[in-house]
Parts: sequence; structure tokens; C-alpha cells
Amino acid sequence: MRKKFILVTMFLPLAGFAQNPFPELLENFYDPAGNPSEPNEVVLPPSPIKYDVLFTGGVDYVHNKLGDSALAKEWHDFTGYIPIDGRSDSGYVVINHERIQSDPVNGDGGGMTVFTAWYDRQTMAWKVSTDSKGKYRNVYFTPVGGTAANCGGVQTNWGKVFTAEEWEGAFGSNKAIHNNGAGIQDTSDFLVQTFNGASVNRSIKRHMNYCYMVEVDVEQAKAVRKQYNMGRYAHEGGWVASDDKTMYLTDDKSSGSVLYKFVADSAKDFSVGKLYTYQQFIDGDGGTWLEMPMKLDSMLHARDVALHMGATVFMRLEWIEGINDQTIFITETGRGKTVDVSEALRAGGTLANHLVEMDAADGAIDSIFTDIYGRILRLNVTSSQVEVALEGGGNLRRNYNPSKNHMSPPDGLVSTVIKGKTYLSINEDMNPKGLLGSPVHFSSKLNEAYILDVSDDAPGMKYQIKDLTRFIAGPAGCETTGGRFTSDGTTYFVNIQHPSASNVPPFNHSVTLTITGYKDVVTTNIDEELEKLQGDSFGVYPNPVSRMLHLTERMDFAIYDLQGKRQLVRRNAKVVDLSGLSSGRQQSLGRSVLNKNAETA
Repeated sequence: MRKKFILVTMFLPLAGFAQNPFPELLENFYDPAGNPSEPNEVVLPPSPIKYDVLFTGGVDYVHNKLGDSALAKEWHDFTGYIPIDGRSDSGYVVINHERIQSDPVNGDGGGMTVFTAWYDRQTMAWKVSTDSKGKYRNVYFTPVGGTAANCGGVQTNWGKVFTAEEWEGAFGSNKAIHNNGAGIQDTSDFLVQTFNGASVNRSIKRHMNYCYMVEVDVEQAKAVRKQYNMGRYAHEGGWVASDDKTMYLTDDKSSGSVLYKFVADSAKDFSVGKLYTYQQFIDGDGGTWLEMPMKLDSMLHARDVALHMGATVFMRLEWIEGINDQTIFITETGRGKTVDVSEALRAGGTLANHLVEMDAADGAIDSIFTDIYGRILRLNVTSSQVEVALEGGGNLRRNYNPSKNHMSPPDGLVSTVIKGKTYLSINEDMNPKGLLGSPVHFSSKLNEAYILDVSDDAPGMKYQIKDLTRFIAGPAGCETTGGRFTSDGTTYFVNIQHPSASNVPPFNHSVTLTITGYKDVVTTNIDEELEKLQGDSFGVYPNPVSRMLHLTERMDFAIYDLQGKRQLVRRNAKVVDLSGLSSGRQQSLGRSVLNKNAETA
């Protein structure tokens, strides 16, 4: 029996080179007639990229400490993944709920849900485990006086999670938090027993007991403490350095926010320590950290104290992610409209250098400026310099083309290392229709998630919008948020927060998804020489190919590198799975050379 034998020779990548494993989403969201076609479900690149739905707010039931159950809260935000026994295919998943509401079962205010998820290798899908406590557990916050507006947070490398209480403007009084019965019902004073390791036994107004970082024991699904020593302000995100003592913290205040860091006295124990606020040098070339007074009264008004000390004023600092102890990225989300930071400056703050330039751009230095798109900042730990790493924007609003990159504004931020390369995942929280950062052609938000390769990052390095890879588009009305990778980088968790109710289920509710398959993508460039062969009696498709290569005739198939070493062979095949190529080789097959004339008996 004689068979055709296909010989594919592949180029090896340059030393140290690895192709971005995240394929680009090319959907343009216009129908054939050229009309805008807003997505009503999450949109991903083609197979093998896929999603699994793990948790749906308003649909799944959550069980509390007393054994009662109720529909899960919505507005999913921060995601934590705590591996069980160090595994990347089995762990505790924690989800923040940002919305403030009355809930007699799961607790008034915001909240957090914990569940155990695992990857089923037979079905190649993530699933949620059910145990004696049910599938989904509600975190018990009563001992710390409840929680609310659970937005971003912190995940430590030793299994602790901190949930961030935001929405400072909603906690100006007990009347505000009660919200005519729709919010927090208990407005009695709360007793703060300890502060920074010392006994204080001080009663404070209930509304002053919100807007803190709150430590959570994930396995037990209960709060450990409110971190009064980290200050009261619009907490958003945090990141812990490798010393397990230093936590960098962001403040999401729409009329001027401040950057902080907390240094614990002991590793992995944040019950005692010191809070610092950031002050940039006038010329923007470096900065310093100012030690704040560690007194309860000072921490109850942490931002006011920081501004009085001369802290630098930013524009809504969101999530923060260090790729190492030297380089930390921060999303400064902007406002999508004109903002006034004069109150923060009158309080003693100094405007960040890049915002001074923006303020002057309109011809009047008056602390009123338009920050439409936001940006990603870089903090150099050694020099304490904060600089712009990537300016937001892309397409002009009225020429907005969703098939091209347009970051507006960045919010969620997380990193992963895949095959020696470091990638940032950036979630968008685009402003609603009508504001300058929004696509004029769409009736609601269009929020996406982008990937940025920061492997070669260095101080002063500037990224461009074209450097981003658009990876996910969320359904209409949503915010994409809560990005989190498993430690091996093979799974990406993401939340779809408050999508439009008219979307197709489950995307008419807040949902938690896992995205997989991106590390299996193999891109080959079977070009002119292959096309010549396809004009003969057989063909090979698709071109380019993602993982599975199809042959129109059954034949033998082999791949060799340029040194003549065979990397893969398949006999009597019509479909060839290329995902098994060794690391480095499956990244880049380059221009392929095929020889159909070689035959074997």
C-alpha cells in the first residue's frame, strides 16, 4: 500500500522568544448591513477557547452559617482562587458582591460567596463541588459589624483574602446606609474593641464602620477582622510584596484619591503595623512615603490626614498588581468626563505630575480637567517614582470601531507567567452611554478584557494601545472584572458584573466564568507552498490553524525542525492535534515547507 507523506518543517523561535498564547478577539460587533450589533453574551476568540459558568447571582442559592439559604447576591466583582494543596485544578473560589442591599439571610450590605471548584479532565470543564454545607457558602461578617460595597480586594500567597469596601460616598451618615429600608437595617453604634494590636473599646457610628479592608478566612467562610489600621477610605485593590509584610493599597475617590502602603510588624500578620501615604516629588522624578499617625481617630479619616500631610492626588486609583517586588502596575481609571479635584488640593494634597500636564492642556491650570480614558501607571519601588506606562484611549468616540483596541477605562488588573513571559490582564469598566469615553453607536456599555505582555518592562517604558491583545468582550451593560489566574496560568477567572437584563441567560445576571484553552492554541502559518498543494488532489485546513489541523485525504503526517529532528508523526490520519508539541516549538511553526512527493510503502 502506497501513501502520501506530508513533511512539515518548522522554524524554531529565537532564543528566549515565546509567542503570546492569548489569541486576539477579532469580532467587530456590526451586522452585515453595517449597523451596531451589541453582544448579549460573552464573546471569546474561536475554539479551543471556551468558558464554563461557575456561579450565577440571583439564580444560584447560597447557604449561610445557620443553615438557611437564599438567592445569591449579584454585582460580582473581586475573585480569589485559593488552591487546595497547591493545585491549579482544585481550589476555593471567593466572589465579592459590590451592591448594597437589605438581605435578612445573607446579611445586609454587600458580601462574599465561597465555593470549591475543580477541573474535570474527562469533560475538560470546570465544575463546582457540593458538600455537607451546600454548593455556595455565604461569608459570615456579623462579628465585624457587617460589610458593604465589596469591590476589589487582595489575595495573599498563603491563602488569606482581604475584601475591599468601597463606595465611601454612600456611607456619609446612618440615614444614608439605611436608605429608607433598602440598605443596612442595623444603624446602632459599633464597638471597636482593638486597634493595631491594642485594646481601645471605642464606640463609633455604624456608618463609620464601613470602607475598610476586611480579612477573611476563606476555608471557614468568615471574617477575621476589619483592618482599621489600614485606614477608612474608598478601598479598591491591594497587592502584597514577597516579604509578606508590605501591602500596597489603592483609593477609588472620584474627586481625588491617594496611594498608600501598609507595613506589618510581622510577616503574614497585618493586625499590627504602620500606614504610609505616597508623596511624589514636584518634578515627578521619584517620590517618598510619609508615615501616618497610627491612631484610631486618624485612621477613621485617613484620606483627610494624608492630604493634610501633602499626599499626591490621583484620579480614581483602581486595582494594583506587582509583577515583582520592583515593578507595580496600577489602573488609574479616569472619569470619562470633566472632574474637579480642587477640594483635595485645598486640603493639602498635591496633584500628580501627569495630571498637572493634563490640567494645563486646556489652557487653564485650575484643578478642573477632562480625564476621559484613564491609564495604567507604573510604580518603581526603588525610586518611588510613579509614571504613566500606558495611556488609555484608542479610537475617537464618533469613529469608535470595537474591532480595534480601545481601552476606556482600565479597572481590574492581574498578572500571570506563561512559559517565562509575564502578562497583565486588564478589565474595562467603560462609562455608560453619553459620556465621552463611550462608543456613540452603542446604547449601553461595551466592556472588554485585554492582555498586555510586560515581560521586558523597564522604568520609563511606554506601551501603546496597539500593544494590547483584545481577549474578551462582555455582554451589553456589563463590567468585566475580577480577573484571576490559577498559579499555572491555564485558567482565567472573570466576572460579568451587572449586565443588561435583556441579555440571553445566564448573561442577564452577574456571573463568574472560567476561561480555558488559550495555552493550547497553536498557530501555524501554512502559506504559499501549502496553497499550491491545495490546488492538487488534497487540501489542508483551516489556515491558520488553532490546535486541530484537518486533511481532506487520509495520509501520513510528520513535523521536523530545521535540524532535522522529528517532532510529531501521525499515520493514516485525517485530523492532526498539534497541541502536544513541546514548549517553545508549538509556539511558532513559521513558514512551513511541505513535500507531498515523498512516499512510503
